[in-house]
Amino acid sequence: MASPLARTARGEPAATAPSRRLAAVPSTEKPTFTLPNLAGTPLKLEAQHGRVVLVHFFATWCAPCREELSSLARLVQGPRGKRIAVVAVNVAEVPVRVRCFFDGTPVSFPVVLDADRTVTRAWGVGILPTTFVLDPALQPRLFVEGDLDWSRPDILAALYSVSGIQPTEISTPTPGTSTGRSQ
Repeated sequence: MASPLARTARGEPAATAPSRRLAAVPSTEKPTFTLPNLAGTPLKLEAQHGRVVLVHFFATWCAPCREELSSLARLVQGPRGKRIAVVAVNVAEVPVRVRCFFDGTPVSFPVVLDADRTVTRAWGVGILPTTFVLDPALQPRLFVEGDLDWSRPDILAALYSVSGIQPTEISTPTPGTSTGRSQ
């Protein structure tokens, strides 16, 4: 069941996780962005061209967001990391809070800061977490509002359909492997 913190833009509880699925993006027009990472260095979305990219909008206070960060970290470990990238977009939190969170919960993918919610609004995000799946040309193809287990076979199949990645490249990694510090 979804955490009471996961809410729709109207304040209603978000749907339960088991029923969530990736859906087609209603509009493929999403602006590109450049946002600072945790070290303050600008990260350009265009730098991920040629890979399937999951743009994940989250906040550290959001329990489902924190759980999903772990699922995303497992997804990009190993050989999949060469073909699938995650860019985690923190929504409107104080940078020091976000850095402290990732000091205790490191991830191997970049975390960027959308302090004024400009990118969040431009992408039409109304629920946290929300994740968009971009094809290798960086066109949004799929999205999900709310948390998702990225190791589910139907989710892996959906990533395969967007990317052409072989199923063996996106299989679930061995539990217990660790990730590095986010940049």
